[in-house]
Amino acid sequence: MAYIQKVKRKQDINYRVFIKAGSKRITKTFNSKRAAVQFANAIESDRNKLLAYTQSKSRTLLSIVIDKYLSSEYKGTRVNDERRKLSFWLEALGDKPIIYITTIDINQAISTLPSHFKNATINRYISAISVVFSYACRQYGLHTNPVRNIPSLPENNERIRFLSEAERTSLFKACRASQWDKLYLLVLLAITTGARKGELTKLRWNDIDFDRRTAYVATTKNGQPKVLPLTDSVIKVLQVFDTKDNSLIFASKVKEEVAYCFTKPWKKALEDAEIKDFKFHDLRHSCASYLAQSGASLLEIADVLGHKQISVTKRYAHLCIEHKSSLINRVLGGI
Repeated sequence: MAYIQKVKRKQDINYRVFIKAGSKRITKTFNSKRAAVQFANAIESDRNKLLAYTQSKSRTLLSIVIDKYLSSEYKGTRVNDERRKLSFWLEALGDKPIIYITTIDINQAISTLPSHFKNATINRYISAISVVFSYACRQYGLHTNPVRNIPSLPENNERIRFLSEAERTSLFKACRASQWDKLYLLVLLAITTGARKGELTKLRWNDIDFDRRTAYVATTKNGQPKVLPLTDSVIKVLQVFDTKDNSLIFASKVKEEVAYCFTKPWKKALEDAEIKDFKFHDLRHSCASYLAQSGASLLEIADVLGHKQISVTKRYAHLCIEHKSSLINRVLGGI
């Protein structure tokens, strides 16, 4: 609420405006009552102007906030991917103070994303800038996150391609015959742990605990470490290659600190095994699908895959149901 105080001076009369804005107060003095009233009405009717007077730090440009966020706040492992998404927002709104960026501005920027982007990709761009505004609320005194009320677009990420028993046998045979001697080990690890490609290719020999039969992953996509239980078959293959040092398990033959690029031997193995429409990430789906078909609960599958949200794991729910139906009919069908 605003009120105007009449201030008498020796030579003239001034009018002082008082506007309460949260825990702060805006004051300004005018020579005429009309000017004071106009100022009070303009500030109270325009939320952005009100915030501009009470939030000096919030007038920081979005470009500066993004730079600070990336350098001091972002804890994920995909900094280049995050920087790429935020570069879009830099170009769209980077030269605008964060206090003046509205939900309308965000929606208009979203509408300029490439038309071939799928809903899932657009959601990732929205999520990236939303995190930055949440950071601005904590560090720059911004009152509200303008992205908060923008709903996520519906996603269709229900692709679940997993290896049949015959395909798995053929793929293992092709991997063992590969020119890259560690392809079979990598594929076996992927199927039996459900780990992502990046998590596996960053493993070092000192991450393997042969006694406990585990592999330690320092950083995952979610930014959290995790421990991978290893099967006896994986341990046996690992022991064949063990160098007992800190080197990468799947190191490049040219640069020791760079992971081996296995694209060609992987594609060759798929071709030799006559497996179509299959990606390396589908080995992760295969792990989850085998667990679901063997009676594992969604919570157990989520724990193995490292999902933070059970909603992501629900894509395997129908496999759990099929297993339960089969079980019930086999055991109780005669009743």
